[in-house]
Amino acid sequence: MPTFGHIFYGLSLLIPILYFTKNEDGFNYKVAFIFLANNIFGPDIVHLLFIIPTHSIIGFAILAIPLSLVYSYSSRFSLISSEKKFFPLKFVDEGIREVNWKNSYCITVAGGISHFFIDQFYHFEKKMYLWPGISIHHDEMLAWGGAAYHTVTPLIIIGEIIVVATILLSLFYFRKGSKETFIVLVLVTLISIALMIFISTDVYGGEREFGVIVHCVVYVLIPLFLLMYAARDVRDNPNETPEEQKINRKTLLNIVAIISILIALFFMVYSYFAIRYADIIAFRFGENPTQSTSEIATSVVIIGYILLIVSIMLLIGSIGLFFKINICRYIVIAICCELLIFGFPVAIALFLCEKDIKVLFGKESED
Repeated sequence: MPTFGHIFYGLSLLIPILYFTKNEDGFNYKVAFIFLANNIFGPDIVHLLFIIPTHSIIGFAILAIPLSLVYSYSSRFSLISSEKKFFPLKFVDEGIREVNWKNSYCITVAGGISHFFIDQFYHFEKKMYLWPGISIHHDEMLAWGGAAYHTVTPLIIIGEIIVVATILLSLFYFRKGSKETFIVLVLVTLISIALMIFISTDVYGGEREFGVIVHCVVYVLIPLFLLMYAARDVRDNPNETPEEQKINRKTLLNIVAIISILIALFFMVYSYFAIRYADIIAFRFGENPTQSTSEIATSVVIIGYILLIVSIMLLIGSIGLFFKINICRYIVIAICCELLIFGFPVAIALFLCEKDIKVLFGKESED
């Protein structure tokens, strides 16, 4: 589930990067937005509704293919101050996608993998979910180190030589760059793994080295490299070509309105079943130290009614789009922004903020 912990972790990663790049060309804030959104919601967007393979590292990498297209589209918009009293902020359509689909995919996957870091270590199950039915428990990773733990043997001298040499040589390979540093990392890792397998983990004092390697590759190296690769490409190869409209905006507005209606109907049905079968849902959740099943059922019913009301409002607003009623546009924008928790609906909100769409509703294109 999305929690404040995901927000805190995502911002904790991004703030030092933003600080470091402040006086340079800068770290594209739209790249940061895509990463943060997926670090928080990414793998949960469909998992909150259905139990399907996307709540796993490989599963989300597949889901990220269409999802990253939504976030690529989002990169043509900015959120700026508004002159209107009741709407202090507004989305502005800049007409250019700053983050292409490829880079958006890299950032989306990076954010999603970072999401799983919090899930593994701050959920009681402590599992790295690779695919439904395929997971690695944290304790299992620790066991890869064998029986030896905090041992003192002459073999530790070999490990210390490798560690000291790696540190001192960093004055050389850091100067060469990331490629050479990565090569050193691979070589030292392969040598260390070979020593621990064919001699003993006593080489490094019986520490849990194998688990550390797996965690660092999955949760640090891969997501940060994907993030920085995309950020660098966005910086070095800026897109300055306005997006070409391949579909007439009047036609596309009607299509979007239909999709929005279908989403509203889906959530109306979903909320009905939540209300109707709250006891069954509560039973599946099971009791916890602070809630009984009856209390969970009551909460499900309340949430169900709230979702039902919001869905009805979305349905009304979506129908109003056909008649170019501007207040309906605002209603759909507001609700679909809140539905960012489900990923895809936010594209509807942004679409309704396009300059050409505003014109259809009688708004000035520069508004």
